[in-house]
Amino acid sequence: MSRPHNLPRTRRFRAALGAALGVGALLLSACGSAGSSPASGEADPNATLRLTYAGVQSLDPAATPGSTAMLSNTWPVYDRLLQISEDGEYLPMLATKWAFSKDGTSLRLNLRDDVKFSDGTPFTSATVKANIERYQKEPVSKDLASTIKSVEVIDDHTVDLQLAAASRAVLGAISAAAPGIMISEKALDNPDLTTVPVGSGAWVIDSFRPGERVTYKRRTDEGGIWDPQTGKVAKIEIAVRATPAAYAAIRSGQVDVVLSNGDIRELQSGIDQGTLKVRPLKNASTTAALHLNQTVEPFDDVRVRQAVNYAINREPLVEALVPTTTARVQPMASVVKGFDESLESTYDYDPEKARQLLAAAGHPNGVDAGTFYVANYEPFPDAAQIIQADLAEVGIKIDLELMDIRQLSAGGYSQSKRPGAFMFMSYPGLEPGVNLKWFLEGATTLPGGVPEDIATKIAAVDDSTATDQERTSRAEAVVKWATENAMYAPMWQGVPGWVMTDKVHGVETGKAFLAPLGGQDFRYAWMSK
Repeated sequence: MSRPHNLPRTRRFRAALGAALGVGALLLSACGSAGSSPASGEADPNATLRLTYAGVQSLDPAATPGSTAMLSNTWPVYDRLLQISEDGEYLPMLATKWAFSKDGTSLRLNLRDDVKFSDGTPFTSATVKANIERYQKEPVSKDLASTIKSVEVIDDHTVDLQLAAASRAVLGAISAAAPGIMISEKALDNPDLTTVPVGSGAWVIDSFRPGERVTYKRRTDEGGIWDPQTGKVAKIEIAVRATPAAYAAIRSGQVDVVLSNGDIRELQSGIDQGTLKVRPLKNASTTAALHLNQTVEPFDDVRVRQAVNYAINREPLVEALVPTTTARVQPMASVVKGFDESLESTYDYDPEKARQLLAAAGHPNGVDAGTFYVANYEPFPDAAQIIQADLAEVGIKIDLELMDIRQLSAGGYSQSKRPGAFMFMSYPGLEPGVNLKWFLEGATTLPGGVPEDIATKIAAVDDSTATDQERTSRAEAVVKWATENAMYAPMWQGVPGWVMTDKVHGVETGKAFLAPLGGQDFRYAWMSK
């Protein structure tokens, strides 16, 4: 078997599966006491809910790239036009109803009429117009808001979004950080908006240390909390904490929720005693994949890319590293329309088939495929070493080099001319066309792009005049092409789930908002004494 080159040997399971955003991974923890007596079940309105997630440098959604990281750090203070359910559906939030025009070029939103911001400003159609126009002007957010051409105010609580094209992509946009988050229009010019958010959520800012920690306290203004299911804890703390530290914290009773990295043996005692419980996250779209650079030899040959897919023994890899996730071969998560279960048998483990494809591609004696980048978050280093051995067995030699995952996702891989990388496929939204465009036409995700006819098919997927069945069929056709042409070599989809203390409630099945995109939104959570 091939030994790893330029990559230190790692101990399996030693750190978190998740990573920072922009990459779709999720690290969570909350307050509580795993070491204390069992919870009484009586709500504690004075509790502090402490969570762990990747930090952000700014709390202004117009100034911070990475929608999921922004949402996961600001959900206590900011509401959006639409929410994302655990099942991958859109839910009402500040918009109660939405409908496309017959020609699909505008979207009418009916807005709540009982919401006010923490500065006393009421939420109205003017708020939506002011926010979207700001997002369209800011350098970081203008592309995110490009699906919207203009905003027409119909009345105080009805707006029409005039669209750049007849596309459902706008639904993904208004459920994202930008342009979905609504800020008090009186605060849009505040010079301290990066550190002092002014939203309509149940909490207000208490303190913020960029890249480290943000804390919120419950609103006390009369009528300030419009959603009676929120505001059940007095304070919320979101801090950067690596999984080893989070595991230690939950054992000592300093936090109440952590994301399992696939190995919960050191937490098993608490699970057995009933002071800890496992909360599966079945629908997380987070997908780990081997990215293959089709602009670099030998992966410019589809047969070599297919050989890689046949050579990877996914099932034992997943069972060893992330047993509560699902092995995948297609570049589309099961929570997104276009996923086709029948494609999962496309690349059953077949090393002999891999060797035959290599020989047909002109490499009967194997091929040196160069050095692959490996995201420096677990379990990628372990997975890379296992797959390195799988590939070596069929004659594909690769070397491995660690790289910061933020650099990889920001273009460190695509701009390097490296043959490939082990990293996450970060889903930008729920609309299949948006995701396919990102994965197959994005310069930072797939160097070289796709043929013109495939690009045309991708453009038609999110057509807002098409039926759900038509859009699903169009997406499935593109996913089938991408799978058969081995544009990626996916490994697994999902995250292992949360381990929580018995004091955390309100995040039962159906209430893990943003989970399909690898985010966190605990607005309905409450703590027991």
